[in-house]
Amino acid sequence: MKTQLFAFASLVLVACASQNADNSDSSKSNLGIPTRFGNIDNVGIVESGTMMQASNPLSHELDQYNAEDPFAMKPDAYINTFSTRLKNFDSYDGKADWTPEQAQTWNTRMTTGNYQIIDTSMPCDWENPHTYLEIERAQLTGQDHKTCGGRMPNEDALDVTANFLIRGPGASVEDADALTDGVNQATQKSTDEFPYLAELNPLF
Repeated sequence: MKTQLFAFASLVLVACASQNADNSDSSKSNLGIPTRFGNIDNVGIVESGTMMQASNPLSHELDQYNAEDPFAMKPDAYINTFSTRLKNFDSYDGKADWTPEQAQTWNTRMTTGNYQIIDTSMPCDWENPHTYLEIERAQLTGQDHKTCGGRMPNEDALDVTANFLIRGPGASVEDADALTDGVNQATQKSTDEFPYLAELNPLF
């Protein structure tokens, strides 16, 4: 039987306003709203943001990490936080599920580049997606990957993330003792045609 997790979600709102072509102040919109240009979030790997770095919001480390080039990060600025947070998550079930080598490999990966690996030669099952972190988990455990990787719109990425961090890279959301937050999908699933938008939720 799956163990249910109770978790909170952090909501980050980013306000963007259009610029007039003749507005020379690049920090203000034509509505007087401060704007920010450039990279505002690194979302390649789900756990890279709030779960790993937002425990100390006054440090502004998350903002700095999000502003980084996702393929050319500066590891010295983040390695200690990632190492500490992964140890904390790994201890939640009372045992060490990450080997030191796996932890070092993953922490180095996440502090030098935040991206996902896609293999277009491998299958993607839209109806029953299990691609998220599959390639990364296979690399960490010395296995051959079996899916296209990446993150499909209808996949329960948070359950995958929780099991990955707490139960180690060898764990799966399909295991009998897998962890779950009790929410397996969005209210409406996305469609399998571009732009993959779900139907609107009814008002009543």
